[in-house]
Amino acid sequence: MAVTTTGGPLPSATPPDVRDRVARLGRTFVRGIWFFPALLAVLLALPTVLQISGSSIGVYQSMLYGSQPDANLLINDPQSIRSDEWIVNTQLTIAQDAAGYPRINPNVGQGADVSLVLDVPYKDWSAAFRPHNLAFLVLPLDHAFAFKWWVMAVLLILSGYFFVLVLMPGQRWLAAGLSLTLLFSPFVQWWYQYITVGPLYYALFIATVFVLMLRSSRLLATVAWAALLAYLLTCFALVLYPPFQIPCALALAAFCLGHLVERHVAPHGPLRRHLLLVAMSILVAGILIGLFVATRLEAVNAVLHTAYPGQRLTRSGGFDLAHLFSGHTSLGLESSRSAAQYTIPEKGLTNQSENSNFLLVLPYLTVPCLYLLYRSHRSGRVVDWPLLLVNLAFLGALAWLFVSHLDAWGRLLFLDRVPHTRLLIGIGLLNFIGMALIVRLLRDQRSALPARTVVIGYTLALLLVQALLSLHVVRAFPGFLDLGGFVLSLVPVPLVVYLALRGRFTWATSVLLAFSVAMTAFIHPLYRGTAILTQTPLSRSIRAIAADDPDARWAAEVGIVQNFAAMNGAPSLSGVFAYPQSQLWRAAAAQGQQEYVVNRYAHVWFTFDRNPAVMVTTTFTLTAADHFLVNTEPCGPFLRQNRVKYLVTGTEINESCLKLRATIRYPAATFLIYEFW
Repeated sequence: MAVTTTGGPLPSATPPDVRDRVARLGRTFVRGIWFFPALLAVLLALPTVLQISGSSIGVYQSMLYGSQPDANLLINDPQSIRSDEWIVNTQLTIAQDAAGYPRINPNVGQGADVSLVLDVPYKDWSAAFRPHNLAFLVLPLDHAFAFKWWVMAVLLILSGYFFVLVLMPGQRWLAAGLSLTLLFSPFVQWWYQYITVGPLYYALFIATVFVLMLRSSRLLATVAWAALLAYLLTCFALVLYPPFQIPCALALAAFCLGHLVERHVAPHGPLRRHLLLVAMSILVAGILIGLFVATRLEAVNAVLHTAYPGQRLTRSGGFDLAHLFSGHTSLGLESSRSAAQYTIPEKGLTNQSENSNFLLVLPYLTVPCLYLLYRSHRSGRVVDWPLLLVNLAFLGALAWLFVSHLDAWGRLLFLDRVPHTRLLIGIGLLNFIGMALIVRLLRDQRSALPARTVVIGYTLALLLVQALLSLHVVRAFPGFLDLGGFVLSLVPVPLVVYLALRGRFTWATSVLLAFSVAMTAFIHPLYRGTAILTQTPLSRSIRAIAADDPDARWAAEVGIVQNFAAMNGAPSLSGVFAYPQSQLWRAAAAQGQQEYVVNRYAHVWFTFDRNPAVMVTTTFTLTAADHFLVNTEPCGPFLRQNRVKYLVTGTEINESCLKLRATIRYPAATFLIYEFW
């Protein structure tokens, strides 16, 4: 039977008014402040699903397989200098997965409380204040590992984004660009880990919430902001790396104090209720932090009384002036060959991470902005207190780095607990906050911007300063910068300053971002999964043996496999000890020097005596500030007393007490597993 229709279009499944409404909502969303965060969420989901991170664990490919290509390496090369990532946090994260994410991992020595010092996932109430690790409790290991890698970057971007927006509402692309420049700072990328990125994004989130809280006029909203502030303060405190937290806290304090003064002198109404809630937020955070410390006092005391890092004290003055202002030459750090030429050991500048810096713009915009502040004051306007105090804090940080005999101030502000190279993170945070405040000032006072000829003259003077700094680097460190790198290093800061002083803020941000990406694009690889560690033949052999003998302890003689037993769910005496386990070593360590050696954060592995005719005494050898070797007799009492049953070595041991359990051969390395009879 034929079906006929009358003329005209078929009825639409969606009425036109609904389609129009959806289209309007879509346009509103794209033009709103939440489009950029939504885009970041999509970008976060993609590598999470694909199990792609920026980890440098691919260094094991060359260690084990030589020159064979690595199918999991997608782009760039692994960075061996980033060992805190690939041999510490990454491997101990895998060890946590193997053990079921306990707070006290029984497979590290006599049991290690991983909630201190390390950045690994665990199950405990305090894990709620380390949200970047929570994915491990719900996702498979490789997906969670990828998520963690990228979510820290997303949080840093979002913290800068919302901070800029709270200062300049509606400037969403400017906010996005400035926040990306912070992520792609050489210091952030070379030090990319939670103890670095966390203090930065928590400081900026706290600053944002503080401003919004003081602006809030409704009690319920103010209480909600206060609760979020208490949470963020607790998160910041539980990062537990004071050398980075102290500089960021001081930068945060300068901004918040400036904003508080600004709100006090401006006609915005009383602040008593807001300040009371701020105080309550601090009190709640203090209670939570106190509870955290009280529930792990023994481990906290062990951390605080180490020989390394211990109570490291820093005096004011003596830092390298040229290095601080040579962040524009950081292109040379991307090549390991050229980076090796840039070292100043007496200043603590010894490798790419230690040498990394921020591209500083704030110092070169301070003079014109002080002029604008003066003009603003003369015209009767309210002083920009946040900008003024941020600049004073920046000058104070410079004074601590370069002026001697300021130790009393250092003790008062805890700067004596911060090595000079670590203080750079606070300077970088002040640089970011200061740039945002300067753009706000320049936008508000466009009519008072300097004349074009004045800006050109100032830019040319700045170009000369940059050229002198780059020439110093070329002469002091031959081979660090080639001709192209030298020429390129002269461009960004003068051009950014020129564009900013001409009111071209989006262009200035774009130039700064482009150069920041160029300085950091080749630092991290893109690497798929963790199979190079978890599915390698040595790991499979350890898991198979441990499945039949789960209580037996292991000890490794080869440094690169120090964590392999714990990483595969087996108890181990070798590995990374985040704090001293004095009871473990005390029976073998004599008084004096040997106790000093073991009393530290340390990578620990063994050397076994190969001479059956000689019975050696167990001794401890400090090979670096954070490495010690346990020299012992394989058939002696020390290993027996500590229930060690399996040894992982790189060469044969001919001892009657041992039998060879397995031999694992790689193209570039061989490992032997011995078992005690």
